[in-house]
Amino acid sequence: MARQQPDEDRERRSEEELQGSPPREIVTPMAEADRRAVEEREEYRATGPALTGGDPDADWKRPDVGEEMVGGSVATPDQDVVDELGEALGVPRAPDDEVTTSGEILEGRDRHRWEEEDTAEE
Repeated sequence: MARQQPDEDRERRSEEELQGSPPREIVTPMAEADRRAVEEREEYRATGPALTGGDPDADWKRPDVGEEMVGGSVATPDQDVVDELGEALGVPRAPDDEVTTSGEILEGRDRHRWEEEDTAEE
């Protein structure tokens, strides 16, 4: 009797898929402190340690009022990583981008806003 060739169109499965999930007895349960840390991160999704320039002691749970936050009055040692801090605040910049002051950014925003209002009135 001839041996059948596997179907060429059948999707190949990875080794992990073939093995399935690990048995319950070898799965390490999460420690209570780790579980609380995960829950805390879920609660504060819009914030994170990245907003403090990597300072682990800063109060990143209150990003709007923290003195140690980006732009706060107490600089942290890692607040010289401006590219990472800008990205954390939603202002990603390429390393070779020209420096733009906040005044220039606001002026451009306002100019564009007036142009939209003028075209809407016409």
